[in-house]
Amino acid sequence: MGATRDHINHAKASNRNHTGDARIDHRNHTPYQRSPQVIIPQPTTRSQTEPAALVKPAALVKPDAIAAPSSSVTYRPLAANDLPAVIDEYDQTWGFKPLSQRRPLSQMVSKRFVMHYLEGTTRAEVAELDGQVLGLTFAQVDGEQPLYPHAQETLAGIDDRLRADDTGSIALRETLYWHRAENRLERISQIGKVTQAELRLFLVSPKARGHGVGGGLWRRLMAYFQDRGVKRYFLHTDNSCDVGFYDHQGLVCNAKRIAADHPEDHVEKMYGRMNDLYIYSGEPSRTVRHRRRAGASVAQQQSKRGE
Repeated sequence: MGATRDHINHAKASNRNHTGDARIDHRNHTPYQRSPQVIIPQPTTRSQTEPAALVKPAALVKPDAIAAPSSSVTYRPLAANDLPAVIDEYDQTWGFKPLSQRRPLSQMVSKRFVMHYLEGTTRAEVAELDGQVLGLTFAQVDGEQPLYPHAQETLAGIDDRLRADDTGSIALRETLYWHRAENRLERISQIGKVTQAELRLFLVSPKARGHGVGGGLWRRLMAYFQDRGVKRYFLHTDNSCDVGFYDHQGLVCNAKRIAADHPEDHVEKMYGRMNDLYIYSGEPSRTVRHRRRAGASVAQQQSKRGE
C-alpha cells in the first residue's frame, strides 16, 4: 500500500480466512489453539546464476547499494530475529510518505502490515546476502499450521497504539479499508474455492539487483507448492507493481478492482486514491513449464537472427 511501491514487484494478500465486510478487529478472533513455536533457521542452500526477473531497471537502484558480484545468496526459513530487518525493509520500500517525518509511527504501520501478512503464514523464507535480508516470501498452504500463532495478539497491541495517536488512527482506518477491499475481491472471485495456497507477501529489496534474489525465491516457492500437492495458488497485487511479471510467469488475472470506479475510496484523502487491485492465480507446474517454453522461444528467435 502506498505510492512508494512502484520500484519493486510484490504480492500482498489479505487473510483468506476473513469473512464479511465488518471492521477488522483481530482481538475478536479466536486465537489458534497451539503452543508457541520458535521460528528456527534450517540448513541453507546457495543460489545458482539466474536472471534478476523481479527487479526494475538499474536506474532505480543506487550504485552503492549493489553488492559485489562475488557474493552469493543464502535462502533459509524466517527467524524471529529477522523481523526488525523485515519491517525496516518494508518501511523503506512501501512506507507511507505522509508519515515519513514521523519514522516511529511509519515503522509501526509497516509492522502492522508485516504482521498482517505473517498471520496465517505457514511457510516464510528469506534471501540473505552478506548477512542482510534482501528478500522474502510469506505463503499459506491449506491444512498446514501457522508459523506465528500469536499474530492476532500482536496485531491487537499494534492497533491499540495506533488508535492512541490521531494520525495513527487515520492510518489504521485506511489500512483496514484496504484489507476489506481485498477481502471483498476474494469473495466476488471465489478464488478460495479453487486454490489450495496463497502467496501472502513477496518482497525484494532494490539492493538485491543483480543477484537473482527474486527469481530464486519464486522458483523455490513454486517447488515447495508442488511438493505439498498444491494444484493452484493465488496472490494479491496492484498497479503500483509490475503486474506483467505475473503474466510472464503464466499466471492469469482472476479479478480486478479499478480505483476510478470507486470514488468513495479514501474519503479522508490522507494517502490519496487507492490503487487498482488484482487477484492473480497460477499452477506451480505450469509456471515452470511456461518459463521453459518462453526461454526456448527466445533461444529459437536468437538462433534465427544469428545472435
